[in-house]
Amino acid sequence: MDREQRRKTIAHQLVDMGETITSWAARNGLHKKIVSDLIDGKLKGTRGVALETRRKMEATFGEIFGS
Repeated sequence: MDREQRRKTIAHQLVDMGETITSWAARNGLHKKIVSDLIDGKLKGTRGVALETRRKMEATFGEIFGS
């Protein structure tokens, strides 16, 4: 899934939840910058805090990062 598809998928699900990226990240105890960087592909989320953030995002939004 490329960046634009990932953004659209997340945006649609957030609208259904009545949230924004910022509010969702704060509610889940995540740093907004890490969430944004994962969405944009600047981070891969393979270790540490980024990996935990990626796992929480995939639990909420589904398989948005591909293989």
